Amino acid sequence: MERKKVVDWWVDRLLVNYPVKPVFEVVSFLQEAAEKIVDGALSLYKGRRVDLSDAVDDVMRFLATDRNLSPADSIRLFCDLRDFMTEELNLKTEERLKFARTFEEIIFTAFNAYMACREKIFELRLKEKEADIEMMRKIMDYASKSLSSRD
Repeated sequence: MERKKVVDWWVDRLLVNYPVKPVFEVVSFLQEAAEKIVDGALSLYKGRRVDLSDAVDDVMRFLATDRNLSPADSIRLFCDLRDFMTEELNLKTEERLKFARTFEEIIFTAFNAYMACREKIFELRLKEKEADIEMMRKIMDYASKSLSSRD
């Protein structure tokens, strides 16, 4: 399997919804995470223990902020990577199943990371709304005091 081909293919899939390619730092960030995930998937398949939570979390932070992607679409990108890697590795049926089962752990990690990111985004939006309400309350208090002082 040509590692660079797989990584480049997946980064392109991650960025497919962007009509203009994001800045270099974003692409580089995703590329680094993709490399770790591809390498980690191969290591897991070979029976080694690997912690991919940080790399998966990096990708899911990026995907969770995209309002055009549903949770299923975000997770599907990991399934697409699994399928592409399976093809590139040219595995026989039994080995395909073994690789798919191994890769499931990455997908489960991705789901958990996505949900944690969406929860954090929700909390931040809620705090923003609460701050807006507090500001409006202060404006109304100030306006009512200003109007009552005119009388």
